[in-house]
Amino acid sequence: MENLFRFWCPVLTGAALIACHGAATAQPANYPTKPIRFLVGVAPGGGTDFAARLIGARLAEKFGQPVITDNRTGATGNIALELTAKAAPDGYTFVVFNLGHLTSALLSRHSRIDAAKDFAAVSQIATGTLMLASHAGVPARSLKDFIAYARAKPGQINYGSGGLASTQHLAMELLKREAKLDFVHVPYKGTGPIAIDLVSGQIQVAISNLLGLYPHAKAGRLHALAVTTEKRSTLAPEVATVGELGYPKVQIDLWQGILAPAKTPPAIIEKVSRAVAEIVAEPEVIAKLALQGGGPAGTSPKAFDKYLKDETVKWLTLAKEVNITAD
Repeated sequence: MENLFRFWCPVLTGAALIACHGAATAQPANYPTKPIRFLVGVAPGGGTDFAARLIGARLAEKFGQPVITDNRTGATGNIALELTAKAAPDGYTFVVFNLGHLTSALLSRHSRIDAAKDFAAVSQIATGTLMLASHAGVPARSLKDFIAYARAKPGQINYGSGGLASTQHLAMELLKREAKLDFVHVPYKGTGPIAIDLVSGQIQVAISNLLGLYPHAKAGRLHALAVTTEKRSTLAPEVATVGELGYPKVQIDLWQGILAPAKTPPAIIEKVSRAVAEIVAEPEVIAKLALQGGGPAGTSPKAFDKYLKDETVKWLTLAKEVNITAD
């Protein structure tokens, strides 16, 4: 696992790159002068695609140039990341990526990405919510009762995830570690089938996107046990957080963020980052993100660097403890 630390622990050099380039890579006064491309490693319609298009449309208004969303799916986001790493560092190519893309790249033995030399952080743009839910037939309606039930049935409860090293996989392994549980992992090819099989009882529990699970909980087809964010979701205010219920280390935020190719002029990165921060503070944008179960999170390049480092340490440590890889 040691070689995996190369992916994002070195991303702190992004902040150093910003300091080191200085005036030699000063931003052209009229930037941008042509369309900007947002590479997105998911198909149209998902949360990351939604965030990219929402931010891109507002950036286009601010900058007076089109911002084109270019969906490049495959390899759990790695294709979009690799294309960005190879793009010209001229401020016209960025990638909008998410937590799942980060963990997949971190834990793949075949990843060709090296953040120490491939990327510069631009900004985090939004956060989202995961929900822990169980099949309605499970005789436990609270997290406390579910954990007691699960401890009485070691190795007999199946949980679903969106695949090896996916956000759902790592989130459940984190809960297993903290609550001392023994579940059987059932990986799916994506998150769509998780809710279907959880409702039907093919699996008994899952941690997945709130928007995919909560409607079934409202309809009585699932038990909503907790959300993984620090604060309760405005879309499901009656569902307690894992922290409230005694498991603060299981706190997990879904998020999306923006990276640029390494050596992109620091002044351009700062200009885009400032514009994103202004956009996500707009009431209309906040409202649209809320409808997707998320919230705004515009950050500086330095702050996003630090956040990515913390996320890297957190998930690599867990993966090493429980022997998870993406391959």
